[in-house]
Amino acid sequence: MSTPTVHPAPGSLRHLAVAGARASWTGAVGTGLVLALASALTTLTGALLESGLREPAGGGGMLVTLASSFAGTALVLVVVVVAATTTLALRRRRRELALLRAVGATRGQVRRLVSTELLLLGLVAVPAGAVPGLLATRLLDPVLRDAEVVGPDFTSSLSPFPVLGAVVLLVPTAMLAGLLAARETVRAAPTAAIAESAAEATPVGAVRRAAALLTALAGLAAAGTPLLVPGTVGGALAATSAFLLIGAAALAGPVLVEWVFGRAARIASTRSGAPTRLALGNLRGFSRRLTTVVVPLALVVAVGTTQSTVDRAVQRAATEQLAAALGTDVVATSAGGLGPAELAALSGTPGVTAVTPLADAPAEVRTDDDADLPDSLVWEAATLRAVQPDVDPAVFDPGVTDGDLASLGATDSVAVSSDAAFETGRGVGDTLDVRLGGTDVALEVVAVYDRGLGVGDLLVSPATLAKHGVTPAVHLALVSTETPGSRPSTSPAGSAEAVATTSTDDYVGSAGSADAASQRLSTLLTLALLLFVGLGALNALVLLTAGRRAELRLLHRGGATARQLLTMTGVEAAVTGLVAWAIGTLAVLPAVVGVSAGLLGAGVPVVDLPTYAVLSGLVLALTVAATLLTATRTVRGATSVAR
Repeated sequence: MSTPTVHPAPGSLRHLAVAGARASWTGAVGTGLVLALASALTTLTGALLESGLREPAGGGGMLVTLASSFAGTALVLVVVVVAATTTLALRRRRRELALLRAVGATRGQVRRLVSTELLLLGLVAVPAGAVPGLLATRLLDPVLRDAEVVGPDFTSSLSPFPVLGAVVLLVPTAMLAGLLAARETVRAAPTAAIAESAAEATPVGAVRRAAALLTALAGLAAAGTPLLVPGTVGGALAATSAFLLIGAAALAGPVLVEWVFGRAARIASTRSGAPTRLALGNLRGFSRRLTTVVVPLALVVAVGTTQSTVDRAVQRAATEQLAAALGTDVVATSAGGLGPAELAALSGTPGVTAVTPLADAPAEVRTDDDADLPDSLVWEAATLRAVQPDVDPAVFDPGVTDGDLASLGATDSVAVSSDAAFETGRGVGDTLDVRLGGTDVALEVVAVYDRGLGVGDLLVSPATLAKHGVTPAVHLALVSTETPGSRPSTSPAGSAEAVATTSTDDYVGSAGSADAASQRLSTLLTLALLLFVGLGALNALVLLTAGRRAELRLLHRGGATARQLLTMTGVEAAVTGLVAWAIGTLAVLPAVVGVSAGLLGAGVPVVDLPTYAVLSGLVLALTVAATLLTATRTVRGATSVAR
């Protein structure tokens, strides 16, 4: 018998979509909240990028680089969390969609209904969430200025373009995720769809299994990038492996869950109570549902641990490289700069055999030869470090791997770090465009060295800077003494203030640590990512638990008490948290090993254990607390109706 087809009147689809959202208001509110949070994060990212691009004369180069790096992580998280939440909300409504099919709605009508509902929801939630994102951009202005990412007069640019970008990204993402979640119900025959809406009977397809395998292989390959691309670039690429491996876990999740909990259920069948057996059976039977919740929770562990570990590895690598480059026991430092009088007085101090000044000058480096791109995308702010070409390697050794540092004796020449050489695509014999005092200069690359994190990415001779009218500031001088470890002290003629000297070890320890402003900026951006992912995971847990009333009512009618149901949900929450923690940990391990190998070489990997421990505890506590708080009300409602 064929099913009669319903032909809705014009405009009725929109009314039906609104009615559906009202009927499932908890899912609509949860999805709308995540879309608003995602919009805030996306708008913040877009506003930072636009502000950097709008800075005149390439002054926003560092901000563009920062925003681009942040955008790479933020957009991945936004897409994953929005897709997971939308999928979870639509899965709760499988029976409703199946009934629509049973009363005559065509596949196309159901798809249009889902699309219309998510379109309307997105057009409300995304612009609403963009407002706090724009406000947060202005709040970051003083932090960006303090970290010297932008100039002292910087004010972020606010325009509608980041909001439009958020709408273009988030609304189609939610609609696509909704259509994929409703695909199984739409594709099945109406009566079969109703039967399947109560359980997850559809197996994971071959395409999804193959995608999971390829994604996992890509993640492992990314972790091994430092073997081919050493330095910060290789370390950054290795950090992406955590996201790829979690993506693989999301694709293969249902298969893994069925396999793990199928065996766990058989073991527990004779050794545990009814709530535990029910919990394991539910987790196995609803593996897709569990996967949808686990992915955002695993991201909390992966994102926070990876970001903090990368920061720690970079700091340690900078410290080790600086310590290896400086050969004297004592250095002289001055925040205001060491002038000729101070350097002369220091050279004349008894016991001092030589003073080697290292001077710094601001500049911009061209990183892309495309003449059609704006200056903000091709010029990056940089610091040129001036060093005498004949400097003794025992005093200052940047670790030259190609070319000769003595060739800096020729003016308009430069030595570049291996990271700068990779980023600009330049090697010995090539020319590097540098902007000095507003003048574009082509410098010939005469050497490549591998201690760029410690000594800076670009070395030139004082003669090159003098030729172009640039006077560098000497903030650091290496002091060679007759007696190792002695601390000479002197004052320039006519000054009562002594030149500050300190041991090289103390200087390296302080210089290798990130300054407070940069650390504050990094912490704020990482917290923004963690807050978004954490709230997304919390929202998913509440949505999942609140949507199980019918299932709990059926179990209660079958004889389960309210206490057993609450215990069952508690066991499920604990297991869910442990699975998320395990996936997050396994996803982080290759990234940590790769980042450490890229920045520090072979050895024990660097891990920010305090951050990892805090995030692991947070994931477990958040899962159990959010589930039990929601389950208490859900169980009460299910058991009271069933009486």
